[in-house]
Formats: sequence, structure tokens, C-alpha cells
Amino acid sequence: MQPDPTPQPRGTRRGALPPIVLPRGRLLFVATGGISVTALPEWAMLARSRYGWSVRVCLTRSAETLVSRQALAAVTRSPVAGPDWDTSSGVVPHKELAEWPDLIIVAPATTNFIAKCAAGMTDSLALTTVICTTAPVVFAPAIPQGALARPSVRRNLDLLREDGHHVVPMEPAISAHDGTAVAEGMPPLLSTLRYAARVLSAPTGEASDDHPATA
Repeated sequence: MQPDPTPQPRGTRRGALPPIVLPRGRLLFVATGGISVTALPEWAMLARSRYGWSVRVCLTRSAETLVSRQALAAVTRSPVAGPDWDTSSGVVPHKELAEWPDLIIVAPATTNFIAKCAAGMTDSLALTTVICTTAPVVFAPAIPQGALARPSVRRNLDLLREDGHHVVPMEPAISAHDGTAVAEGMPPLLSTLRYAARVLSAPTGEASDDHPATA
């Protein structure tokens, strides 16, 4: 028997991904300007190839400087939305994007994006989509250690949960700044998908099992 030629994304192994059922098979990634956004093409490819979902991506302006729109369009087989509102296709972009998915994953979710969501700010297509959607929104935080220690940042994470969003617990990672280990970084793909699976399987109206990103 020949080995499976399908590349396996880093941090996963065949059979390790959780079963996730999306009613219409639609996943939207909202990507912000953290360095981890460079892994997004791999995440999107896995979601489409392993789950068979329709996958779309919406980028913030800072994310667009770090990851290739062309690569994302190729792996999702769909045009990339954002950072600007483009009405040339005859739709209101934030309404169409907000109504399209069964699940939104914000990855990476930077300190700035989290703060703006917590405050209800809608100064980008990505923010407006997240705030307007009725689909579950799962945030994969990418917050610097110094910022994570600030009460204001922790309050913003709590506000997201109070608003009904879901925050994946952060995990040990490597700092892009100096290559050292940090106790809490952006959760990897497998952890994010497992968390999303729990969110989607929870009975409607049941209290979330979200807990703070830090102890």
C-alpha cells in the first residue's frame, strides 16, 4: 500500500481531528494581523479538504500585509473578502458575509481586534461581520505576554464571553520576537477545532464552558 500523499498540517495527525457537523458546511475565517496568520492557508486547506466544507476568508488591513490573498483564494477556491467594502458584486459585503457561515473562526485574534469587538466597534469589514453575525464565533487569541497581564485585556476577553462569543484557551508557544518559549500563545489548529466542536455540540442556551485564557 502506498503512503497517503495528502500533506498533514503541522500539529495534527490523521484521525485526530474532531467530528464537526456544519448545517450548510460553511466556515468563515476572519484573520487579523498577528504573525500566526501566515499559517492560515494551511488551516483553510485542511478545513476544505478534510471536512469538505466551503471555506471563505475575510482579512483585516494588517492581516493583508502578512499573508498572500492569492494563496488564500487558491486553497479556498473563493475570493478573499476585506479589508475594504467591495460592493461591485451587487451585495452589501458585511451583511452577506455575516449571513453566509455556519461558524466563524477568528484566527489569529489580536489584542486590538478583541478590544474593538468587546467595545462593539465596526470600523472594518471583518469587525462588522463578526458583530453582525448570528453564527457562533470562536476566537483563537494571539496576545503578547505583556498585554495579557493587563486587567484591561482580560476584561475584554471576559466581555467577548459575556456577549456570547467563545474564546479558545491559549497554549504554550514560541515567541516570534526572540524564539523563546512562552507560557501562553495562540492555540493551534487542532485545539481550536476541538473547542469549536464542543461549542457546536452544546445544547442551545446552555452555559458555555469558556474559561479565562490565563489562570
